[in-house]
Amino acid sequence: MLTLVMLPSLALAAQDEDTKQLYLLLSSAYSHFLLPIGSVLAGIMIIFGGIVYSTSGGDATKVAKGKEFIFGAITGLALLIFAAMIVQNIST
Repeated sequence: MLTLVMLPSLALAAQDEDTKQLYLLLSSAYSHFLLPIGSVLAGIMIIFGGIVYSTSGGDATKVAKGKEFIFGAITGLALLIFAAMIVQNIST
């Protein structure tokens, strides 16, 4: 998360060879490590939320909790994808 905050300020700095290498390293780490793991975790949370929702038996608190899991996972996945697009834009 800290890298996402710092990257725009780094983009304003002069891009010498070391800075370009840093951008490429961060982009590679994000696309090969963080994005796949986050996507898998979001998928697991969506499935878990669906199980909680479907086994609620009409209990309003369990239905709400299942919807929270699903909404949170979809929101997190959207943020992950947008962050990937930002990192990709900065590194090119």
